[in-house]
Amino acid sequence: MVDAIFDDMIVIRRDLRKFPELAFQEKRTSSIVASCLKEWGYEVTEGVGGTGVIGILRGEHPGPVIGLRADMDALPMPDEIDEIYRSVNSGIAHTCGHDVHTTNLLGVAKIISVMGLERGTLKLFFQPGEEVGAGAKAMIDDGALQNPPVDLMAGLHVAPSLQVGEFSITNSEFSCAAVDIFELEVTGKGGHAAHPHLAVDAVMITAQVLVALQQIVSRQIDPLDSVVLSIGQIQGGTKGTILPNTVKVNGTVRTMIPATRESMPIRIEQIASNVAAAFGGSVRLTYEKVTPSVQNDKTAKALLHDVVSELFGEDALKYTNPSMGGEDFAYFSQEVPSVFFRLGTNSGESTSHGIHTTKFNVDEEAIRYGITVLSYLTYKYLQDEKRETK
Repeated sequence: MVDAIFDDMIVIRRDLRKFPELAFQEKRTSSIVASCLKEWGYEVTEGVGGTGVIGILRGEHPGPVIGLRADMDALPMPDEIDEIYRSVNSGIAHTCGHDVHTTNLLGVAKIISVMGLERGTLKLFFQPGEEVGAGAKAMIDDGALQNPPVDLMAGLHVAPSLQVGEFSITNSEFSCAAVDIFELEVTGKGGHAAHPHLAVDAVMITAQVLVALQQIVSRQIDPLDSVVLSIGQIQGGTKGTILPNTVKVNGTVRTMIPATRESMPIRIEQIASNVAAAFGGSVRLTYEKVTPSVQNDKTAKALLHDVVSELFGEDALKYTNPSMGGEDFAYFSQEVPSVFFRLGTNSGESTSHGIHTTKFNVDEEAIRYGITVLSYLTYKYLQDEKRETK
């Protein structure tokens, strides 16, 4: 059945790649999704969480509810692949593979609609705004996990680090890190660079603060825990001969364990404030939590293992370390037992470029594997009569 619909799915994927849309602007994409789902007999709800789409297919008999999620938004960057389906929307590109994710889920929708469901319910989530970390929460806040409530969630992400035909899942409870961002405003007293003793040098205070903050990771966190604290932006001053009043620093914190995440703003505030005070300055911390960490349910992981092994053999599923990258599927995994895995998309030089790079592309054969695994995962989960219904 996957072979029968494969060519049609490739047409959809190339169309989505050619006409990408940014977070919460996915009107064309969601319209295509909704149109397909309606044609295939799904109950369709549009405008969920902004531009999200939900499709529901109910079985002949009551049973559990499985939710499958795909994100639809693209990135604000150039597309430099040498293909006829390269983006025609200037400065917007599907360089994170969300066009593939959406296509995978449409393929599943088509197959299950033809097969029909003897029992249980398939609920499809086409999500906006993953790249800004807000789409999953927006859908949940809009009631997406209710009517009917979901018993299991599954999602995947393309992985150019894996060959086509390979899959991976993490060997721990967590798949992706929690993402936080922060801004530190360091305040001193401006002055002439030739007379630093008459000023309070905010630039030098900032330098001391940044070095000290790295001691959080190396000396305050358990070495077996995983934490990243990175600074990506420093802004201060107008000229090399003028000491500025303030310097602004922007960075990100990535954590796995929720308790560690909760401690980070306290640690940053304490160290930065005390270091600055020692030199006569002060700091103001603005800290924003973006997405939590993605958690994989043990039972759901076991189901994925069984599915991949039965289809493609034990060696097809690789067990890897978690990623310190973020993924807002995390919001679903906080509410529902979930499994989030990676789909191999690499088969050579043209498909080896990393996600979020201008030449990222996939071997489209990977879509055949993505549809197959998600379809069979759905089938096995819903047809298991031992599973209880909520």
